[in-house]
Amino acid sequence: MAVGMLLAYILALLPFLLVFQCSEARSFVIDYDNNCFLKDGEPFRYISGSFHYFRVPRFYWRDRLMKMKAGGLNAVQTYIAWNIHEPVHGQYTFDGDADLVSFIQMANSVGLLVIIRAGPYICAEWEFGGFPAWLAKNTSINLRSTDNQHFLAHVESWMSILLPKLEPLLYANGGPIISVQVENEYGNFPACDHNYLKFLEQIFREFLGNDVILFTVDGDSENLLKCGTIPSLYATVDFGSTTDPQKAFTIMRKFSPKGPLVNTEFYPGWLDMWSVPHQTRSAKLVAETFDKMLSLNASVNFYVYHGGTNFGFMNGGPDDISRPLLSSITSYDYDAPLTEPGDTTTKFHILREIIAKYEKIPPIPILVNTTKFAYGKVQMTKMLKFFDALPNLSTPYGPVNSSFPLTMEQIGQNYGFVLYQTRIPPRFAQSNVTLSFNKSIRDRGIIFVGEIRQATVFRRRDDQNVTLNIKDMLQLDILVENMGRGTVGSVEPKGIIANVTINGTILTDWKIYPINLSNILSRNQSEFPFHLGGKTIDMLDVDKSQYFEPSFFFGEFPLNSSFDTFLYPAGWSKGQAFVNGFNLGRYWPVVGPQITLFVPANVLSMKQKSANVMLFELDGAPCDFPKPCFVEFVSTPSLNGAVHPINSAERGHPEQLSSSSVSFNDVVGV
Repeated sequence: MAVGMLLAYILALLPFLLVFQCSEARSFVIDYDNNCFLKDGEPFRYISGSFHYFRVPRFYWRDRLMKMKAGGLNAVQTYIAWNIHEPVHGQYTFDGDADLVSFIQMANSVGLLVIIRAGPYICAEWEFGGFPAWLAKNTSINLRSTDNQHFLAHVESWMSILLPKLEPLLYANGGPIISVQVENEYGNFPACDHNYLKFLEQIFREFLGNDVILFTVDGDSENLLKCGTIPSLYATVDFGSTTDPQKAFTIMRKFSPKGPLVNTEFYPGWLDMWSVPHQTRSAKLVAETFDKMLSLNASVNFYVYHGGTNFGFMNGGPDDISRPLLSSITSYDYDAPLTEPGDTTTKFHILREIIAKYEKIPPIPILVNTTKFAYGKVQMTKMLKFFDALPNLSTPYGPVNSSFPLTMEQIGQNYGFVLYQTRIPPRFAQSNVTLSFNKSIRDRGIIFVGEIRQATVFRRRDDQNVTLNIKDMLQLDILVENMGRGTVGSVEPKGIIANVTINGTILTDWKIYPINLSNILSRNQSEFPFHLGGKTIDMLDVDKSQYFEPSFFFGEFPLNSSFDTFLYPAGWSKGQAFVNGFNLGRYWPVVGPQITLFVPANVLSMKQKSANVMLFELDGAPCDFPKPCFVEFVSTPSLNGAVHPINSAERGHPEQLSSSSVSFNDVVGV
C-alpha cells in the first residue's frame, strides 16, 4: 500500500519535475571568457531587427514578423511606448494594437527571439520620447534623473504594471525575451545621473529577477558611454554604415572589456522631417558595413528593419526645442529593408544574402507584398467651418476660463489642437497693433480677429511679433497646433506657455477650448448644418487663401474590396486626415517631403459598402468655384516630394515658400 502511494505521488509530481528540468535547460547568458552569448549553453549571435508594435496595426504584425524571419533574422527588437499604455494617469490599456503580450507571443510563434527596450524613455522619434503627455502638466518636473521624486514615483508605478507582464515571457521562464534595455541612449542626456540608472536597475531586477541580461546603448563615443551606462549593466553601442565597426567596438570595449560585441542600433536608413529632403542610405554601403560586423562575430540589430507609421498625433518633435518645427513626418518608412506598408526591398534581399554567408536562412517562403489598390478620386465637400463647429468640438467640458493662458497639458488636452480666445481692449479698435508672444507659441498658431484670419506664427528662438489690423470686431482667437513634443526627454509643454501682449498690454480673461476632433467624426452627416447632397458652403463666397478659415471636408467612396492604399491630397495645404474615423496623421504637402499618407487595409475593412474620408484643412483647399475639391487614393506612395522651408513670416497665408531645396545637414546641424 505504501509503495503504491509513493508511486502515485511520484507520478503526480512527474509533470512538474519535467517542467522544472525544461526550464533549467533554458538559459541566455553572457560568456565573458569567450566573448559571446550562450543560448542553452551553446554560443549564439543574434541578428535582429527593430519593429515597433505601436507603429503597425495588429492586423499586420504576423505579416511583418514572418518577413523578418524569412529575411534571415533570428530576433525582433521593440521599444515599449509608455504613452500608448497609460494615456491617462492611472488608466492602462494593453489590448488591440497595444497588446504587447500578444505581440511578444506572436514573435515567439514564428520563431523569433525578442529584445525589449522598456524605457521608461525611448526616443524613437516618437511623441515625447514615449513619455505620457500628462507628465508635462507639472512644468517643474525633472525627467530622467533622481532630482524629482514625483517623476521617480511615476516611473516606479508604471514599471510595477509593465514588468510583471514581461517576467513570464523571459527566456529563462519559457518565453522569447533574451534581454531588456534599461533607459535609452542616456549618454545624450545632460543629467548624467548614474544614480538614476541604478534606480532603474533596482526596479528591473526586483520584477524581472537575475535571469535576464540588462543592457544599455549609446553612440560610439567615450563621453556618451561615460554618462550612459554603469558597470552592472552591459554596455553596447550604436552606429551606422559610414562608421568603421572596428573603431566603434574598440570604444565599446572600454566599457564592456569582455563579452559579445553588440551594435544595438545599426542604421540601414534614416528618419524624415518636415521641410527636409527625404533620407535614404546606400544598400551597398549598409551591406558592406553589416558584413564587417558579422565577420567580427558581433550581434547586430537593424534600427529599423520595419518602420511603420506615426499615426494620429504620435510623431516626435525636434530634439532641440529651440529649433522651429523640425518635427518627424507621419511616415516612419526610414528607408528600411521593409517599407512603410511592409514591402520587401532590394535592401531586404541584399542583407539576406549577407546573412546567408554566416547563418542558415530558414527554409520558409518570403510572403508576397500586400496588394496596393488605387480607389481613385473622391469628391470632397466642405461641411463645417471651424468656428461653426467650435461648440461641438469642445464638448462635453466646454472652454476653460483662466486669467492667463494655460498650457494644453494644464487643461487636459494632450495632443492636437487648442483654441485660445479673449477680448481685445476697446481702446485698440480701428488701429494697427503689435501682438507679441515672447517665444510662447508651441508650435504653430493661426491668429484671427473677429474670426478673420490675419497671421500664422511658429515656434521660434526669438520674440514673435505680429501686426494686426483691428477694426470693430474685438474678439481675438489663436488656434494652436501641437506638432509633436521633443524626443530628447525634456519637459516641453504645448499651447501658449506665457503671457500674450498687445502693444505691451498683457491680455487677460481667456477662454481656452480643447479641440476634440472625434466629436466631429462621431456625428452623422445629417446632423451638419450643410450635408452631402445639400448646398455646399462657401462656393458662392470663396475664401481668399490668406483669409482661409480652417474647415472640415468630407467625402465618401464605394468600397467593394479592402486593400492597402495611399491618400494623395493633391492641392491641399496642411491638416489632419481621417479614413473611416481612423486618424491617419498629418499631411503637409506644401512643405514636403511626404505627400501621400498610408492607409492600411484594416482601416477600409471597417466599412463594407463604402468608406469615408475627412480632412481638417488648416490653410487652404483647392476649391475655386465652380471647381470642386478632390482627394485621390493611389497605389504608389510618395515620400520624396519637393521640400520648402517652413517660413517664419507671421502674416498672411500660405507660408512664403521657396523653391530651393534645404540640406539635411544645414537644417539639423550634423
